[in-house]
Amino acid sequence: MIEWFIALGIGLAVSMAIYFVAFSIMVMITKRKGSEANVALVNPWMSSIIVSPIVLLLSLAAIFMFGSTQLDLWGFQLVPYETLSLLSIVGLTIAAITVGLSERLSPTPQKMNPPSATRERIVFFFVIVILASVSEEVLFRGFFQSILDRTLLLSIDFGLFSLTAGALVSALLFSLVHIAPAKQMGGSIFVLMGSAFILGLVAGIFLTYSGSLLPSIILHVEFNLIGFALGIRKLKE
Repeated sequence: MIEWFIALGIGLAVSMAIYFVAFSIMVMITKRKGSEANVALVNPWMSSIIVSPIVLLLSLAAIFMFGSTQLDLWGFQLVPYETLSLLSIVGLTIAAITVGLSERLSPTPQKMNPPSATRERIVFFFVIVILASVSEEVLFRGFFQSILDRTLLLSIDFGLFSLTAGALVSALLFSLVHIAPAKQMGGSIFVLMGSAFILGLVAGIFLTYSGSLLPSIILHVEFNLIGFALGIRKLKE
């Protein structure tokens, strides 16, 4: 059990260090370009253009450092088509319910909806729906959850699926890192944290069930894609 808490400490330290480095570089670049106010206040989603690639690269580096010879145990493996299809359908259903309910409780602030300009909308789609989904899953599930579950697998079996301590803790951390964006955007902190926790928890269960990061990434894309679609609909109203 002591080993698990050591792994928890290492996982937290590395994860927070990755975000600290990513955001520090983002602030440094925006200050140098004299566009910090534009990025942080007018289009806060644009910070992901810088942050997400850095988070992805540093997360991959951490995974290679801790398990370069056994990458399959960190979620880097394919999954049977049948399993992937099943989890994608389940994930899409959960995403639709969660995002729809979140939008009713606390509508997404205008500055976090897709831009009206076509070119910026394409960038938004790639950065938020694709890149952010991949980078966050590689960090929170690929690295953080895996380092905990590989050290000591603590799980509860619910029959159809198992919930591990790593999945639970990674989902909690994932929800906590959404406090700052919620404050910056002016949305409900509790609604955004709740939505992020559900996403993180289901993504963690998918990783445990399949042994692959792919279903978790697809789930994350589904959550963000539905949010993107709802934002587009608002622009047309």
